[in-house]
Amino acid sequence: MTENITLDYALRALQLVFAIIVMGIDGYAIHVFHGHTVYEQFEFGNFQDYYGVPDAWGFLMFCAVWTVLVIVCHLVAGTFFADRELIGYIHIAVEAVAVLSWLAGFIAVAVSIPTKACSTGKNSCGSITAATIFGAFEWLLFMVTAALTLKYGLTSPRKPKTSMARSNAAV
Repeated sequence: MTENITLDYALRALQLVFAIIVMGIDGYAIHVFHGHTVYEQFEFGNFQDYYGVPDAWGFLMFCAVWTVLVIVCHLVAGTFFADRELIGYIHIAVEAVAVLSWLAGFIAVAVSIPTKACSTGKNSCGSITAATIFGAFEWLLFMVTAALTLKYGLTSPRKPKTSMARSNAAV
């Protein structure tokens, strides 16, 4: 959570929209990708290998699904458990994991674009490039929210837990 609730909700809404866009574009790229079999001849014999959807594309899909879960948990925990100190640290850890996963995800896909998986004539090249760009924007959004969460989580005083038990001692 940040100090400015409106800014936090706006950034989370953008993250959610970009995650849905990445899921749609990446899902389309995975759907239209056609794997192919490669036959190679060596002096010791023939080798047959099947090239399927690159693993990085699936990891980018995982990052998008992870983002939806992060946002839902962030909103639920921020609404019901905002005064707990442990929740603040959990928010920081989840933001750090999300930042690192998006960084790894969009870089892994960007590196795999100029390879055999995305050669000329493939329908999935344009869509996976767009998913990579939206993944980079998603990483930037998480950098902003992680910085705000870290700042707020380390500087804000937490409310102490109060006991609900009543004392029966006479005054």
